[in-house]
Amino acid sequence: MKAYLRAYFDQLKTLVLNKSQITQLLPADCYRLALDIKAVTNKSVSETTIKRIFGFASSIHRPSAYTLNALAEYCGFSGWDDFYTNMEQCQLRLSPCKTWDEVSRNATKISLFNIESNKHKCGIPYRQTIDREHVDMFMQRFQQSEATAGIFSGPAGYGKTVSISRWLERKITQKPDSQEHDSYLFVSSLSLLHSTIFGFHSNKWLANLLGFDTTDLLERFMENYQDGAPGNFYLIIDELHSDLVTDKQFSNTIDQLSDMAQHFARFTWFRVILVMRTSTLFKYRNLFQDTIANLQWFSILSGTPAGESADMGAFSNAELHQLIRNINGRDKPLRPLNLRHKNLFHVPLFFQYYYELNGENADPREATVFDEYLVVARYLKKKVFNGVNSLGKQSLLDELAALVDAHDSTLHVNKRQAYAVIKQHQAAYQDLLSIGVLQEINSKHEVRQQVAIRFQSERIATYFMALQWFHSYNDTGQLLDALDRSASSNKVKVEQLKWLLLFYIESGDLDLVNQIENIQFLNDDRFEIIAFICDGIHKLSFAPNQLIRDQINLELCNSAFVEYALSFTCFQPEYEPNVSKLLDFKLSETHEIILRSKLAFIAILKWEEDAFMMQFEQLAVKPPEAFASFVINPFVVLSYLYQYFKGEHVDKETIHELEMLYRRLSKSDGLIANQLFDLLVYTLAKVSRKIKFAHGYIDVLSRRLNEEAPRNAAELNFTKLIYALFLTECGEVETASAYASRLSTNYPNNFAYLVIYNIFLIQWKKLRREEDYHKLGRQTASICEVRGFRLLESYCWMLILDENPKDEPPHLDPNLGLQSPIFDYTARLSRCQQRRMG
Repeated sequence: MKAYLRAYFDQLKTLVLNKSQITQLLPADCYRLALDIKAVTNKSVSETTIKRIFGFASSIHRPSAYTLNALAEYCGFSGWDDFYTNMEQCQLRLSPCKTWDEVSRNATKISLFNIESNKHKCGIPYRQTIDREHVDMFMQRFQQSEATAGIFSGPAGYGKTVSISRWLERKITQKPDSQEHDSYLFVSSLSLLHSTIFGFHSNKWLANLLGFDTTDLLERFMENYQDGAPGNFYLIIDELHSDLVTDKQFSNTIDQLSDMAQHFARFTWFRVILVMRTSTLFKYRNLFQDTIANLQWFSILSGTPAGESADMGAFSNAELHQLIRNINGRDKPLRPLNLRHKNLFHVPLFFQYYYELNGENADPREATVFDEYLVVARYLKKKVFNGVNSLGKQSLLDELAALVDAHDSTLHVNKRQAYAVIKQHQAAYQDLLSIGVLQEINSKHEVRQQVAIRFQSERIATYFMALQWFHSYNDTGQLLDALDRSASSNKVKVEQLKWLLLFYIESGDLDLVNQIENIQFLNDDRFEIIAFICDGIHKLSFAPNQLIRDQINLELCNSAFVEYALSFTCFQPEYEPNVSKLLDFKLSETHEIILRSKLAFIAILKWEEDAFMMQFEQLAVKPPEAFASFVINPFVVLSYLYQYFKGEHVDKETIHELEMLYRRLSKSDGLIANQLFDLLVYTLAKVSRKIKFAHGYIDVLSRRLNEEAPRNAAELNFTKLIYALFLTECGEVETASAYASRLSTNYPNNFAYLVIYNIFLIQWKKLRREEDYHKLGRQTASICEVRGFRLLESYCWMLILDENPKDEPPHLDPNLGLQSPIFDYTARLSRCQQRRMG
């Protein structure tokens, strides 16, 4: 039976009234009309039905097929289908043939409306978005393929809709080339899917969109341009998602689009483009089998090199840099993007969430690891914890996380083992597959086929694993014990720990943060965790909740975490800027001095004078008694080192206080000494050539090795390494060698340990006249150069060159220009010392 059309039905009602010769229908006439229909057609249509048809009684349903046929027969037709056909033929006779320009204007109006709608749905201001290279490549190769239909696919969140909108807007608004007049009809798939549900064929849907009353009129229009049209016509259907309708309805829609492509294939200027997710394409790939063998279709399933362009990729480096410049301003210099963030911020959706968190300050080149976790948490909040089936998706992901094989580094779940869970949450499972949070992968075994469920990323999998720990334990000690005993690898445990730290910090609870020194599985990830916590506390301390901010500030002062974080020396890239964020909080005076001294010492090793003076000036205002609890006065040592490397005359006051430092070392029992002071004293001994400092500090290190229980093996090895360096300076080479032979070198993420160990080896090999120390020195210098530690780099070169005469100071790398007064810091240094002495 022909589809029900409201306009046609209204015309049929008019014919019924004309047939019955009723000029103005009243409720009382409905009974007489029902009798008249019965007499003419021998079909009974009740008085109530007549009242519903003509609006005298309410109705929410369309007329039945029986009623439609009865009314049509009453008017002299064989039935509704005959009446419908007659109406279309009349439309075809009476309707004028539309021109190309008329159709093009109508299509353009619809396209611009949908483009404008997409602008408002864009997560980043539309004016700041960029044109995507991938869209241009796909369109170019699609046109070259001479296919009628193309499928532009891509993973969820890869920016297909925005990129297509920008491409279309550019094409519509640009001036036409020569006599080409391409037309573009850009629509959302919702209108097509709805028309399919109500029984319209896609050809009828297209005719209505373009302003044709019937499909025959559309056919006549197209046949007028059989031999050629003024330009190409592109029908672009966006967001063709299977989760909007049932599987049967989606299959019907694809079948109709296939019919359309085949029917209009003879018009070389007509093209259809479907925009959909890659997961949808592969889920229904059996519906798109024609795309593999039939040249009328062009997609990634075509299996050709050109077909690879049909699948949307992530941002290229050039695109990402352009996007950053659009947001931050074009006057800012471009810096390389940290490769650590490549897999996250190159995905448009994750970049969007990063922008939502940071606004106009969004710059992935400055993003931290904690930023990545905040972005992923926002993604899960939007895609899992909100919307349809949110409770089902949460429950399913929790149960899947519990089924993850702890011995599998890929964190897969066997689908067969998870069958009962999936069956219980079937709709939620399909949603998660559609948006890409979950993925199905097939086993490589040809005979024994197995399907595994993979989380979109390890970070998402560990989020739900950590969430289980968080809800299972209220006591942080028990929580850490359970996590430590779990069968997961240390890498997975560290990922879970980061999520747990985020959960606790977010609620203003620093109890877990203060337990960090007791965690055994951290090993060489310890510095990364310290940097992660410092950055997280800093970011979340500015949360809208004033109570949480106050609680973080209160708990951080004199906390075990700050004490632990400052006891280490680390030259990692993210460590220094993140740990320096602790200065924004109220710290104890002792902790503040240690932290500022640490940052000042790192600035000296990098020879960043502004950064050094920023901390040095703050140390200068501290009263002398503030340094009484330390094994040495870091202000005095830093002052001497700066004047020495600056090439200035060391003032008498500093020299006098250096002499006092040696006597202080003999009374150092009970005074604060950690890795920072170890390196300060060692550097002082090297540049001043006063071996007595090394002799005096050996006792400090010896007491620490014998009396203190080290927190972990890494800390013990670092202390032994420093002890070996001091022994070498004191001429006890064999004893130093015995210590060094027992040291572990398995700390790939500890840059400070690696460099200091290499410096010891260079000196030891040099004393033993082993020639390979030159190679080791060059390698270490290169490592320091990459990290920006200019003085360490220069020192490594000095070690492998011929020794300088003892009465001359060692010359630094002339390329560094350290002896030249780049800035006038001498006056500032004097003022600092005067303020301190005053």
